[in-house]
Amino acid sequence: MSFVLDKGLFWSITRVMSKPKLYVSENVIEEFYSALANEDELELRRCHIPRSDVFYVRQKIFLDTGVKYTLDHVERAMFLEGMLDAKDVFQPHTKRKEYGY
Repeated sequence: MSFVLDKGLFWSITRVMSKPKLYVSENVIEEFYSALANEDELELRRCHIPRSDVFYVRQKIFLDTGVKYTLDHVERAMFLEGMLDAKDVFQPHTKRKEYGY
């Protein structure tokens, strides 16, 4: 049994894909649905979506104190308190200068 490979297709299948650079956004839900609507797979892979707990905790803090922290700030604090695993956090071992931890 033999077959012929298209060289152009061969390289696109076998090339090593670099991991997309992730980023954190406050408008993660809007960006996620926009990427879905535009069928933009790269954008979907780049956007870090926090666990739902982060959204709930942030809203509860806002209702209790009137302070609206960023999603990254709340997610990082929850990680440091042991409420989230490292796999669920954007860059878990990178120190945040703006928060002091």
